[in-house]
Amino acid sequence: MDTKSINRWQALVAGILLCCLVCFSVLAAVDLVKNRENFSKDAYFRSLPFYEQMQMSFNLVRYVHIDNKGYPAMTPEEKVSSRLEAWKRAIAPQKLTEEQTAEYLKKQSADYIAYRDSEYANVKRSLEARKGIFAYYIVDSRANDVYTNLPQTPNDRYLEEEAFYSLRFPQPYLQNGWFQQINQYFQNNQLAGYLIVPKAADGYSQVYNDYAYYQSIRDRLIKEAVLLGLSLAAAAGLVFYFVRTGAWRPLQEGAAGSVIRRIPLDLRWAAALLAVLIVLTVGSSTVFFRLPPRVSQVAGFVLLALLTAYAVLCLLDAAQFIRRPDRLREEWQRSLLVRIRTLFQRNLGSRSIAFKAGLVFFLTGGLGIAALCGLLGLSDRYRELLLVGVLYTLFYGVTVLPYLIRRFRLLTEIKQGASEAASGNLDFTIRETGRGNLRELASHMNNMKQGFKLSLESQMKSERLKSELITNVSHDLKTPLTSIINYVDLLKQKELTPEQIHSYVDVLDRKTQRLKTLIEDLFDASKMASGNVELKIETVNVADLLNQALAEFNDRIAESSLTFRVHVANPSVTAPLDGKQTWRVFENLIGNALNYSLPHSRVYIDLFEEPGRVVLTIKNVSAYEIDFAAEELFERFKRGDQSRHTDGSGLGLAIAKSIVEMQGGRLEIELNGDLFQVTVTFAKSAPA
Repeated sequence: MDTKSINRWQALVAGILLCCLVCFSVLAAVDLVKNRENFSKDAYFRSLPFYEQMQMSFNLVRYVHIDNKGYPAMTPEEKVSSRLEAWKRAIAPQKLTEEQTAEYLKKQSADYIAYRDSEYANVKRSLEARKGIFAYYIVDSRANDVYTNLPQTPNDRYLEEEAFYSLRFPQPYLQNGWFQQINQYFQNNQLAGYLIVPKAADGYSQVYNDYAYYQSIRDRLIKEAVLLGLSLAAAAGLVFYFVRTGAWRPLQEGAAGSVIRRIPLDLRWAAALLAVLIVLTVGSSTVFFRLPPRVSQVAGFVLLALLTAYAVLCLLDAAQFIRRPDRLREEWQRSLLVRIRTLFQRNLGSRSIAFKAGLVFFLTGGLGIAALCGLLGLSDRYRELLLVGVLYTLFYGVTVLPYLIRRFRLLTEIKQGASEAASGNLDFTIRETGRGNLRELASHMNNMKQGFKLSLESQMKSERLKSELITNVSHDLKTPLTSIINYVDLLKQKELTPEQIHSYVDVLDRKTQRLKTLIEDLFDASKMASGNVELKIETVNVADLLNQALAEFNDRIAESSLTFRVHVANPSVTAPLDGKQTWRVFENLIGNALNYSLPHSRVYIDLFEEPGRVVLTIKNVSAYEIDFAAEELFERFKRGDQSRHTDGSGLGLAIAKSIVEMQGGRLEIELNGDLFQVTVTFAKSAPA
């Protein structure tokens, strides 16, 4: 074992010895202070037990010689004279005859005299039995009588030689307040004399036994005082050793000091103060100096020594703050009070949380005070504090503890729900029980989880649409491009008639126009999605704009088998719009009606006004079964003809919806079976 390890063990042993010496010194000092009156040799003669013995003996003297003076010489009539009137009043309501009354009084008198004789004989025997352990000499000035069991009048020499202890009555001033009642009785009845404890006791004497016990206490206190002096001297020597050699540093910097420093500063000092109070309180109520020693004594001493060691370590740690104030500031920032203050400041907006946290903290602190009251209540001196501690502990267990358990359970469920959500299980639902902030937190987390779920579904849908977009764009671009390539190859052939060349060129023209339309629509859709479109808002006659769009499709309408029913409520209806972009919307909607309506059906177009807005509706019966949601028609490259045999790009409705919404309007689609209705709404005032 190296020198450093030896020094560490030496410091540890010295520290344990110092704590034991301090604890022993506290116990000894407290015991000496509590029993300081027993240092005097005559402490017993000023005590309550001695007064009780003397009072008992004096009561016997008073009964025999004063209260029942001359009782043996009394006639039967004199013995019962004080009771006759009371007996007569007791039987008066019964209206007895004289013979019956006389017989009753005779019987009562005989019983009473027998009782009084027996009582007097017993008391007198008790007084005579105390002759060897109690002596008295009392002079009655009024009756000129002397009551005594001594063979002579006690003088100073007799009292000095024969009396173990004597009390003279009456006295003008009594130092011992216990005998004030006896002294008052002597004064009121003009008595004077002595109550004496003989030096040589004849028989058993409780006074002598009690005196011997008090003397044993005095001897023990003297030994304790000597041991206290030796303990203090040894403790002072160890303190000098620690200061001189610096042996306290291994204790402070070792494992014990490290554990101490992990405790927040304010809580550490509060616990140290509580440890000191417990040492003083338990030390004052514990009977330690008793032989033979018991297990409870040893356990109590070990507990007090551990508490003392903790207080000493805290004191050593606090001494370091004098040399290093920066460490004090650093540890204070990590203290419990600073953390609570920071928590309250952060939650100042939520006063409910701050109030509940403060209330729980206050009530929990009260539990520590209740525990201290319980420890104090273990001593007879503070017995009522035990009830206070028990009642507060029951109150805490009935109110605060269940509240904390419920909050802890809900917090655990919230933690589990967060863990489930983090692992990808968005179907797990946190139970929203009770009231308060944790329930709100559980509700918010459930809502967040639902939002995450919807967001995930939206993302998955977006990924699906992206995949469909790529597929549809590829298909729609590939079809005309393939036709162009094929017909170009055909045109390269040398043996072609002019009619064939003209036919092939017509096909190439249609396909290139188709390809151009697709690319332009794709470009326009991209611009609409990014918002990179400049609108030229002006007052536009919506009815005229609709009529122009219908005129553009006049030939196609005439060639189709469809019947258009157009109703314009007000030919002069106007709205602040971009005429060119709005015409494009009308063109797209009328074109869709021509492309996708059931042959030989009707298309209804209505333009009317409502308060603050202009409304256009187009209704037609779809030639294709629409087995998906109406909202999907606004998705890019989505068509009612999912087989994609028509010439549409699938971008028209998406572009139209973007144009309408950029002008502050709204475009909606309603499906009722095969009935297809588009509703366009424009505000009659310019968008903000």
